[in-house]
Amino acid sequence: MVEGDGCHRVAAAHRKSLVGRKFKASSPNGRFSAGAQAIAKAGGVLLRIEVHGKNLFYFFGRARGSPTLVVHIHFGMAGAFAVYKQEEPETTPNTRLRLESIDSGGRGPPVVAHLSAMTVQHGAPAALYATLAAKLGPDPLREDADPEALMEKCVGAKKAIGLILMDQSCIAGVGNIYRSETLYQAQIHPEQPANTLTRAELLGLWRTIVRDMQAGFKSGSIWGKKKGPLCYSRTKSACGGKVKEWVLGGRNVFACAKRQRLDKGRKPVDVGRGRLRPGTAHLGKVVTAAVAEGRKRKLGESFAVQHVALKDDATLAGARRAQAAARRAKASPSRSAMKRRKGASA
Repeated sequence: MVEGDGCHRVAAAHRKSLVGRKFKASSPNGRFSAGAQAIAKAGGVLLRIEVHGKNLFYFFGRARGSPTLVVHIHFGMAGAFAVYKQEEPETTPNTRLRLESIDSGGRGPPVVAHLSAMTVQHGAPAALYATLAAKLGPDPLREDADPEALMEKCVGAKKAIGLILMDQSCIAGVGNIYRSETLYQAQIHPEQPANTLTRAELLGLWRTIVRDMQAGFKSGSIWGKKKGPLCYSRTKSACGGKVKEWVLGGRNVFACAKRQRLDKGRKPVDVGRGRLRPGTAHLGKVVTAAVAEGRKRKLGESFAVQHVALKDDATLAGARRAQAAARRAKASPSRSAMKRRKGASA
């Protein structure tokens, strides 16, 4: 699943490479034909991009005008939005939208974009964007995120904090990996009722989520500067405690028996009010998509562990080099095998 930091990385890159450009839109697999026609009718200029958690919104209209159309995107488990300024690869059966720049005169080099995603829908900004955004909780990577909205949800919730974190109407952008990792760091058991957590605990959890997701946004890896997970999908946590795995809300969750204790005797508490700084604008330069993918390959980490939605010319070239190296390795006999054959012939 593409988590919130991955969606913000896509948006940040596309604000630089696509916003302000005019496009011809088409739907290679035919599943977004009406949307492609609507983009053309609106004027074809990408005016703005917004992200709320795992939801991206691309606003189209005419140059120097107000947007009259918005395209809502949710990548799902394995979507991607690729931008190519050099060689354009073939579209795939999953390519729902193709954008080709048709402007000229100082707007930049020709560019083509391929989108594949679980959800791609279009509509009027006031109806589609406003309605969907209003249903989502605060996004730790948006500048306007207010943790008080999460606090209010927790005060009235008897359900487990591990379920709250996966409820996009309570907090937008947190996925299954971040759930286990941030609760471990905050020393909170996933099944602890949300309304029994103190303000200090909830603020500590919010800070952990903001810090980890900002690190994921900047580095291109869900682990940030860490070498790997602290608790998620491990048998022993980073502190040496035994990790228990079970299903919570339909997804596997992980908790450390040493660091995360469930307190069933706790009573509900009043969390009060306060404010923290969220967002990404202050984070500076981010790691490129190609470097982030290269690190994943070097670590031998499956791309299914944290799917990377941001794609471009450099990631395409990196993928091709990796495929070629794999083919060469498969075709070439190993040194140990060669030694065994030499020994046998001797």
